[in-house]
Amino acid sequence: MTEKFIIKGYEISFNVHDGDHGVHVHVSQGRDRDMAKFVLGADGDVVLAHNRGKIPPKILKKIRNDLARRHAFIVSAWDRTFGDHHFDR
Repeated sequence: MTEKFIIKGYEISFNVHDGDHGVHVHVSQGRDRDMAKFVLGADGDVVLAHNRGKIPPKILKKIRNDLARRHAFIVSAWDRTFGDHHFDR
């Protein structure tokens, strides 16, 4: 795992093996890994890719909004980990 932070009790992170993909984050809680995935866009947008953990929509919205506010921080953390970034959307 790389840098991570917590939003509404959910751990937000990306995996060291994610570098071949565009900038995205995984949402986990406790032992439940990859409950949801958000993909970041070059325009600052954040889109839900999946919600396998059935996180309630109200919580997902709060997480998405917080990720959008932290867009630059996440891209910077991605660059520190992988050396460069690209966006798939």
